[in-house]
Amino acid sequence: MNRAYRQTLLGRLDERFLSRKPVKIALLLVLLTALVIPSVQFVIKIQEVDDSLFRESGTRHRTALGRWFPTAELLLDGKNEANPYGFGHWFPTPPFVLICLAPLTKLGYVGAAVIWSILKIAGFFVGMALIVRGMGRSDSELSNPRPSDVPVGVLLVAAVYSLRPIVSDITHGNLNVFMLVWLALAWALYVRRMDFAAGILLALAVATKLTPALAVVYFAWKREWRVLAGTVVGLALFFFLIPGLVLGFDKNWEYLRSWFDMLVAPFAIHGYAAHEPANQSLFGVAMRLLGNAGLLKIEDMPVELAFQSGMEDMARPATSLGRLLKPAITLPVLAALAFFCRTKTPDRRDVRRLLEFSLVLLAMLLLSERTWKHHATTLPIVFVAVWYALTCRPHTDRFRAWFVAGLVVQLVLLVILSEGILPEDVAEHLLDGGVFCWGLVLCFIQCTVILRARPMGVHPDR
Repeated sequence: MNRAYRQTLLGRLDERFLSRKPVKIALLLVLLTALVIPSVQFVIKIQEVDDSLFRESGTRHRTALGRWFPTAELLLDGKNEANPYGFGHWFPTPPFVLICLAPLTKLGYVGAAVIWSILKIAGFFVGMALIVRGMGRSDSELSNPRPSDVPVGVLLVAAVYSLRPIVSDITHGNLNVFMLVWLALAWALYVRRMDFAAGILLALAVATKLTPALAVVYFAWKREWRVLAGTVVGLALFFFLIPGLVLGFDKNWEYLRSWFDMLVAPFAIHGYAAHEPANQSLFGVAMRLLGNAGLLKIEDMPVELAFQSGMEDMARPATSLGRLLKPAITLPVLAALAFFCRTKTPDRRDVRRLLEFSLVLLAMLLLSERTWKHHATTLPIVFVAVWYALTCRPHTDRFRAWFVAGLVVQLVLLVILSEGILPEDVAEHLLDGGVFCWGLVLCFIQCTVILRARPMGVHPDR
């Protein structure tokens, strides 16, 4: 426990209470319980069936994995020529993930849900443990460059800020926790200078969820060529070679084209985005608010294209001027990333490097076509970095006070003003106004502030 941390209120609480072994064990059990309970809920929920006009059977199992189950079974039925990316299926990720899901169908819904949850929880603990072990004191700031333990208090407050999306994703049975795991492992390998392997894991994250492609841009900006080489090899493996060997290269190419037309093209080429209140991406919120205020004419997606993409509530700005909204949002965020991600220290354990990566993780959520709250599973990495930088580096009391005030606002926007805490109709109106999105924006701004802040006693060139 370093001197700067001991001088904070959190550090004093940690020293007197949180760092005791029984308390650590109790907190770990609470965390495990917080992840196991939604897993049990998920196992129960996946067995529930509701009506669906968009499925061939007329019914579907609840949860994301429940919806994907019949689609994954198609790969095991050599006689079924249905397209997993066509009407009634709309599988959201490339064929590699579908191939990985197919063996789970042999276990039945309950067995698959149990294995799915165990893998998520285990992956979460391993990934975050490696992230924490990879954090340490900066060579440029301290005479002892050995990694320092991240205090229990930092982990506790980071969990308070970021666990809700993890819990939601486990309950929903989606893929986002796996995206967190691959990104955490990629960063942990990068910190340990295993650059090529880090690139492979980054490619796996892109194959799981397309938004981590922004991290590839980050490593290109940082001129990390070995990471990029690993990423190129990984993308070839996960998008072409492995699926091609399993499915046949022609069929894999057909599936990839169908996936691109279904998921990528509507936003990237045609400019459509999910228009419903649940979408908390910056483009989706801005389009919705400007449209509701009458400042932007909104054009709904044609029914034929909606059936192709599997999204009923997609829209885009109707005028040429309105379609400048997307670049007007995207370009400043990318410019901010380029400006702030300029830390020159070669010490990869330096928390400033992790803060840069955190900015990329936040930009992924803000610039995506659709960002549901359970997509924000990368927030544990972000808040561990933020709270560590705030409490374990020597800042003035005045700086910390102002920064904590912003963090309190973040807590309100990201955690408190949400479903399950407020009445459902109130939470829906707040979501319609982009409450979660504005919390992410504030988090992005505060990450830039703490990244560029110069701790006391540190030379400005360091």
